[in-house]
Amino acid sequence: MLSFTGGTGVEFLPTDDARAWLAEGLGDLVPRLGQPAVAPRIVTETNYAAPRDLDRLFEIICGVQAQVGQADVEFALVEIQPGQPPVPKGFAPLGNPEGQLLHTFSDGDEFAMVVAPSILRSPALTFASVARELGRIAVARAGGHRVDEKDVEADAEIAAVALGLGVWVANGAYIYENACCGGGCGIDLRSIRAGLSMPEAVFVLALDLSRRGLSPRIAAKHLESTQKAAFKKAIACVDRAPSLRALMAAPAGTLPG
Repeated sequence: MLSFTGGTGVEFLPTDDARAWLAEGLGDLVPRLGQPAVAPRIVTETNYAAPRDLDRLFEIICGVQAQVGQADVEFALVEIQPGQPPVPKGFAPLGNPEGQLLHTFSDGDEFAMVVAPSILRSPALTFASVARELGRIAVARAGGHRVDEKDVEADAEIAAVALGLGVWVANGAYIYENACCGGGCGIDLRSIRAGLSMPEAVFVLALDLSRRGLSPRIAAKHLESTQKAAFKKAIACVDRAPSLRALMAAPAGTLPG
């Protein structure tokens, strides 16, 4: 996770280095992810009511998979059971599962998502976690991460943004960063972590919309108030920085040969 805020004031924009890192991350991932990262699509909660049980969560994940090029990917949704191994023998985590309520494991050909049912208490965390894990699977299928180990979780979230799931990533990032869901969820949010901070998530969303040539309004109306304020600053910054767009190696509408 990149660090880019200092002092006690609220900072909505990453540092120059962080902005460039995010743009380069998109530039690396988009051509590797192919068509799902090129289609002019933004996925929001509009068509997905917050799940109340694991069966509905499974249905939502499958529905989003169909939109992001993973309709052929099969997975098991495994509930964490006290005192029991979380996944079948031979499965290993993709990335670091520590501090996450939903995480993907793989044996090479098959995937299993291990879930703590408490995630259902916070819709924003649920959707953000689904986005991250689908980004993680997309990267795994594209040959794996090309970043330092400390940045793997951030890379999975950038991949999720590239697949059109940036609104979910951004709205969840605020809860991760502030360890607050608005009250009443009962989750120890101080122990939960993400790859991108809220300003980073919002900024890469702005970059992605610019790359795709989509109107910022498509995403802005689905962002919570703080994220929306950060998003406006991010959009203005991206509009003034052609060098960032140049770092994104795959322009909207262009597929690798």
